[in-house]
Amino acid sequence: MEPAAVTQLITVGATLCGVALTLATNAYLDRRKARDAHRLEALKVAADHSKWLRDERVKAYAGLSLAGEEVLQFLRAEVPELLGSGGAGQATADARWRELRTALRKAYNQVSLFGAEGPRTTALEIWRAARDGGNALLRDAAAGSDDLGVRTKEVTSRLGTTGDRFLDACREDVQAAVGFGTAPAALPPAS
Repeated sequence: MEPAAVTQLITVGATLCGVALTLATNAYLDRRKARDAHRLEALKVAADHSKWLRDERVKAYAGLSLAGEEVLQFLRAEVPELLGSGGAGQATADARWRELRTALRKAYNQVSLFGAEGPRTTALEIWRAARDGGNALLRDAAAGSDDLGVRTKEVTSRLGTTGDRFLDACREDVQAAVGFGTAPAALPPAS
């Protein structure tokens, strides 16, 4: 073989190897970009879901807090006023209590669906304290009990204390959700 032909073969071979190496490198980089884009999209979806869940939790926590406060005010202020009128307000108190109890249960259900473990546990305590206390107060009032003032203070005190614990649990959950006190989740290793 002539030296010119060998030189041309070497040049053609080197060019083909360069093209093949360039194509392989580009294919690798394209796969890496696609994988990185997929990971970024997965992180974005996870962040959007976390934001949605945090917003739903805040709404649920606020709803239960407000419903609990309405029940507390009803038991503290409206029940003695309605029942103090010689029993004539018993039907009105019962009707109002059914409305408030239903609203409180709906708010509790929202916390039960979306809330973290701590707020869910305390929300159940609020629901039970309000339901049991309100039912007992109105039942005692219908039976003509004389110690309604003392019972009302016991029920409202328990409900108020439980409500404060609920707010503390909610505050801890929301602060943890926005990054106070917790480390961010680590990204999976790149392959």
